[in-house]
Amino acid sequence: MPVKKKKKRGKGKASSALESPPCVQVKELLRAYQNSVSGHSTFMSPVVEEDLKHGVDTNTFVQKFILSGGPTDKPVSLSLFVKAIRSVSYMKIREIYCWKIDVTDSDIIDLSLFLEHPAYLNVSLIELVDVKLSEFALGRLSRALPLGKLRKLVLDYNKVGNEGIANLLICLSNNTHLKHLSVNYCGLTVASGALLAEILMKSTIEHLEVSGNSIQCDGCVNLIDIISSQDLPLKTLLLADNGIDSYGKGSNRGPFMTSKIIRRWITCTQFLQLLDLRDNDIGDLAARELMDGLTDRKTAGLTGVQVLVTHKIDITLYKAIQALGKKPKAGKKKKKRKKK
Repeated sequence: MPVKKKKKRGKGKASSALESPPCVQVKELLRAYQNSVSGHSTFMSPVVEEDLKHGVDTNTFVQKFILSGGPTDKPVSLSLFVKAIRSVSYMKIREIYCWKIDVTDSDIIDLSLFLEHPAYLNVSLIELVDVKLSEFALGRLSRALPLGKLRKLVLDYNKVGNEGIANLLICLSNNTHLKHLSVNYCGLTVASGALLAEILMKSTIEHLEVSGNSIQCDGCVNLIDIISSQDLPLKTLLLADNGIDSYGKGSNRGPFMTSKIIRRWITCTQFLQLLDLRDNDIGDLAARELMDGLTDRKTAGLTGVQVLVTHKIDITLYKAIQALGKKPKAGKKKKKRKKK
């Protein structure tokens, strides 16, 4: 009997799309984005449009997308952009930035569903800066975090508040992907110190930015005491402009007591590389504690930690803290002289 030839399995649309050259896929996305905004009272993000056209011209994938209104501040829709991405199954997206555009609850729902989809788990960075994020929107976005592989989340200049940090705590527990959390100028107060410490304990975050809030001395102590006692692997902590001074209302600790806790941490930590305390009026006594902690590190043979402090302290202390935080320069190896 004649042997029947096996039919070759044809490749599906998704497979052929993946094999298309970059310029083809990027051009499809550009066209889809143009169609998505047509008929609406919104516009394409000028930066995204420019980057997509550049990708077409250079035959390269676009991985970073910045949504902003541009110089004319034209309205830009996050939902319509996400819709365009999904309509052509563009898989190369890695980073999404939204800067100073109005992001609605509906936008965040669409973004969260996008992040939860198995096809887009490689998105590693979401930056939502000054987008008027609501409490509901933050809660919905937080629920998407455990399902994806996000490595950096930036929420600067949104009214996150202590309630928002509590939401993040619930959703970031046992998260092993997020390494960088930024909540600068988010209306945090003393209570957020303990909440942030708990987030660090239950996740693998290595970089934490909390500048421009009001966690004050008590919040700072609650945060750093846990980091120090638990030996958490935090590499960067930005606490600039947080009211860490002697003027906080109802504060049980002043900058001197706070600096003693910080000294204990910076003296022995194996992880910390940068601590930013600028724009906090800590005073000379607290500054001396920080200097002594850095001196102890040097005596123990540990690498330097960069500690940034206010210039409103004794100039000698200021210079000493800056000098002790510098890493020693590697000496140049002398070339051996050739024997004659």
